[in-house]
Amino acid sequence: MPEALLHVDVPQLGAPLAEVWRSSSPVARFAREGIALAADGDVILGALACDDDDPHRAAACVHDRLIAAARAEGYPHLLRVWNYVRDINGVERGLERYRAFCAGRYEAFARHGYAMRGDLPAASAVGMGGGGVASYFVASRAPAAAVENPRQVNAWEYPPRYGPRSPSFSRATRGAGLLFISGTASVVGHETVHAGNVAAQIEETLVNLDAVVRAGGAEALLMMKVYVRRAADYPFIAARLAEMQVPAIFLRADLCRADLLVEIEAIAR
Repeated sequence: MPEALLHVDVPQLGAPLAEVWRSSSPVARFAREGIALAADGDVILGALACDDDDPHRAAACVHDRLIAAARAEGYPHLLRVWNYVRDINGVERGLERYRAFCAGRYEAFARHGYAMRGDLPAASAVGMGGGGVASYFVASRAPAAAVENPRQVNAWEYPPRYGPRSPSFSRATRGAGLLFISGTASVVGHETVHAGNVAAQIEETLVNLDAVVRAGGAEALLMMKVYVRRAADYPFIAARLAEMQVPAIFLRADLCRADLLVEIEAIAR
């Protein structure tokens, strides 16, 4: 049987760790139209990729397919999507590849009837070394609740300076007994703050993370995934986050804005 696994060129920093999803219910593993899936009756996980060099087309393809597959299997409510984009800060035909990715993702959500406000899943998008766009996701049978950060402009309401289409995600999603927190960074309002200062960026990021946890009514962080732009910053970031006593996986990846040095996503109870 196929496994819901995805291999992406995003190197891990520090001690090797694995991300494992467990269920107290029996899990069925299968594939649907090239998407590896695993479902336990309450949630479904899936993994897929599109190697199209155009990030607009690749993002639209991936999101069209994952939305359709989740709905067809009876799990219509997307909770969280993880995206990996080759050369995410590269510029092609006058447009940054991340912004082209956002346009393709927006089109897919629009085609599937999303209102683009209050009904979007939590998400992240970071760079990877090869391919086009690779994604994995969690969706549920039961409706989810979107959560926003009162310190930030909703991503889906960003001004046009950030690209032809605003990023299509919520800051967090509450569902399946968990709070899925999107990639969170040193952004206040819609502006990057503390550009070039990793120490200040990590502190601002933690303030934002706490704001989302509070807004989502969560009790405690279960784990964090930390994306680090510059590998040389890893020891400092790891030492600071060790003070939180929350399990963390560290990855070396470029981020959605060239001036961001660190991004943290999390899952909370």
